[in-house]
Amino acid sequence: MTESTSPQEEVRLLSLLRRGLDQTDSSPADVIEFAKAALSWRTIDADLAQLSYDSIDDSTSVRGVATSRMLAFESGELTIDLEHEPLSGHLMGKLDPAGQMTIELHVLDTVLVTESDEFGRFSFEGIQSGPFAVVIRLEGAEVVKTQWVIL
Repeated sequence: MTESTSPQEEVRLLSLLRRGLDQTDSSPADVIEFAKAALSWRTIDADLAQLSYDSIDDSTSVRGVATSRMLAFESGELTIDLEHEPLSGHLMGKLDPAGQMTIELHVLDTVLVTESDEFGRFSFEGIQSGPFAVVIRLEGAEVVKTQWVIL
């Protein structure tokens, strides 16, 4: 405080400062949920599949309203191709190399499970925009997980 500040003014300023500290902005709820979900399934024994293609980043696409979003993830020899139709909420996927595997879709604190067919195809219904990750359980207890992506 400066010498020209009266004791009453100092009390008033300190009171304002205290109230300001009590009213700090908190993180949005969806950011907190996303952070918790991102940490909830991580294990050291899983391979992380990196995002190798996202149709949002494709500058060669025709401008206009996108009807679906295409994503591709790679981990070693495994490729995971996904297509999400936002209007219907349909998420389709294909694994290469193909095979019957257990597929988990992590959407915040929810886990949906399905099996791929012999051609490596799988799908989920009712998937809305938001953060998600895919976990593939391969034969021999090997696990491959995608990074978290926001649809």
